[in-house]
Amino acid sequence: CRRRRAQAFHVTTCWTRIGLREDKGPSSSSSSSSSSSSSLQHSTTTTRPSSSFSLLQMVSTTSSSSSQLSPSQIEKQIVQLGRRGKTDQALEVYRSIVGTPTLRQWNSAMDACARARPTRFDTCFELFHQGIHLHHLHPNEYSFGALLSACSRARRADFAIQVLHDMKNKYKVEPNAVVYSSAISACARSDPPHVQMALQLLQEAEHINVVGYNAALSACARAGEWQSAIQLLENMTSPNSLVVPDQVTYGTILAACESSQQWQLVLTYAEEMQSRHLQLDGMSLTSCLKACQQLGFAQKALEYLEQMKHLSPEQQERMTQGRHYKGARPVLQGPDSVAYRLAISACARGGAWQDGILLLREMPCPDVVAYTAAITGCEYAGEWKRAFELLEQMRTSSVQPNQVTMAAVIGACAVASMNLVKSGQEDAANVPKQKALQLLDVMKKDASDVVDPNIVVYNAAIRACGEALDLSSALNLLQEIKQAQLEPTVVTFGSLMTACERVGNLDAASQVFKQMRNAGMEANEIVYGAAISTCRKAGDAERTLLLLRKMIRQELSPNVATFNTVLVAQMEGRHLDKALLVYKWMKSKDYNNIRPNRQTYNILIRGLAANKEPNKAEILIRNMQADGFIPDVDLFTATVTSYEKTRQPLRALGLMESMQKDGYDFYDIQVLDRAFKKAVTLVNVVGRGLSTREQEETVGDNLSFEGDDETVFMRKRVA
Repeated sequence: CRRRRAQAFHVTTCWTRIGLREDKGPSSSSSSSSSSSSSLQHSTTTTRPSSSFSLLQMVSTTSSSSSQLSPSQIEKQIVQLGRRGKTDQALEVYRSIVGTPTLRQWNSAMDACARARPTRFDTCFELFHQGIHLHHLHPNEYSFGALLSACSRARRADFAIQVLHDMKNKYKVEPNAVVYSSAISACARSDPPHVQMALQLLQEAEHINVVGYNAALSACARAGEWQSAIQLLENMTSPNSLVVPDQVTYGTILAACESSQQWQLVLTYAEEMQSRHLQLDGMSLTSCLKACQQLGFAQKALEYLEQMKHLSPEQQERMTQGRHYKGARPVLQGPDSVAYRLAISACARGGAWQDGILLLREMPCPDVVAYTAAITGCEYAGEWKRAFELLEQMRTSSVQPNQVTMAAVIGACAVASMNLVKSGQEDAANVPKQKALQLLDVMKKDASDVVDPNIVVYNAAIRACGEALDLSSALNLLQEIKQAQLEPTVVTFGSLMTACERVGNLDAASQVFKQMRNAGMEANEIVYGAAISTCRKAGDAERTLLLLRKMIRQELSPNVATFNTVLVAQMEGRHLDKALLVYKWMKSKDYNNIRPNRQTYNILIRGLAANKEPNKAEILIRNMQADGFIPDVDLFTATVTSYEKTRQPLRALGLMESMQKDGYDFYDIQVLDRAFKKAVTLVNVVGRGLSTREQEETVGDNLSFEGDDETVFMRKRVA
């Protein structure tokens, strides 16, 4: 009896010392350093006795039962309770120990605190310091492993680094792979993640296992450093590496590439993962579907969705070193709504709109996002009738469309009108345009049943009018936007300028620029590109050049299509020198974000040959080859024909002979064969004098791209 009373008094004294009172909740504990002596935090989830008698009775009973157990049995009890998440009971057993706890019991109690949800961070460190200073225990690698596990789960990288330092220098305990893995995990889980420290610890550790590598990969993934993550994977897969990447490794790589929007790499490493016979789980397949959606890979998206349908719960529990890895996301039981949305969107972007509609029908309870993705596929394909059918299905299924849905339906009408105009059916293009405007009217009149049209919807309607060559209706919609007190955007004016471009109306284009200035907006590359094309269609080559100059002075970045439009305008106006000047700008080192493409050379060579400038055309053929393009045979034909017309047969023969380097045989080309025979005949008639005269002619080899006064303005201003 005396012994039981002494045990009860000892435990009660300890509890009183740490601040626990029978009529109060657990004392709050604040964050402390590694040498902290803050009070022990006790969970409120366990019901405490309401009186001193019941408290002492409960503790006495526990103490009595613990005193009948061997030290190994007590340790086992603490371990079992801690692993089952019963932290309070585990600590109760530990505190009921009479005398000095063993090292293993001490380690088990700290491990129970580390495993708690939320982590008993302060309690774990308090137990550590009690063991050191009160019980004079000597910590080992398992003691520090528990501390670092608590640091990891509490996301405290600063404490983890300090613990690791004290472990080696103060307590002279050599860290093992588990200790280093926990420290690296703390660096990975901290906010923000300490990537460089994690990589340094990984390099410092000896015989680190796949768990440590995965923790370092997680740090790289959370910080968005996908290059470092890939470098780690390459180290793991090198011939001299003893670490074998597992399912968690590749899952983390996929997450790193996804967060950095490296979509092609997501698919590349997913294929590598499968080649190593590692199963793609639900999270990895979702990353692959996201990549397919961004890249427009419809067929691959369908394949990954099919794989997701055949996943079993066992296949989705990630394994590392033979143990299950519990991820934050729940296990997927087949494709969820997110997977279907991504697959439908991938089909839309990849041109497989029919497959997208089939997936929509297959999807259980499709929502507005899924319907909008399927309608967007119809928009890209110009299938405006199917878009309206899907909109009707939404109504019958009680799925409320939003503004994005409506804009996609109207956009489908715009694409349909554009396709009809391109095929010469301008009258038929009015039908989808009228349907688009009718839908807009319904949205304006029935605001209670349908969503109000926003600026995105109006922009789509302006585009529909522009593609149907109805400029007046497009301009009227701008007035409606103002009356509806909506703010036009740069997309609005870009759509209006495109409407002007479709009909080549310069006056309307000038009005659009004026409206933009009144709205306090600056034109972007799209607006300028459409305006330049408008000028070309109107036959105003000089204005195309002026607008290009203005773009560059405003430090905008015209793309190669804009440059090519200016080139076409100059060639159509027979301004050959200005066309070559624009080409020099494209080749200038001061403006190196643009380079001539195949279309650029086709425009120039055909234009020069047609205007009896075969010498310059041939030089551009050589430049084209130097830029890595193989000239089409018609460029050779046009240049040889131009040489023939300007009575330069030897140059024609030389050019035809050079064609063989590109794999062409001029004997097989009727026009060139005929030109060859005429050139030979002419050379035989005129004799050697013709050859001498031609050799003295300047070919224009000085088509340089530096030092031209007109090129100077292309140089960007440097701050």
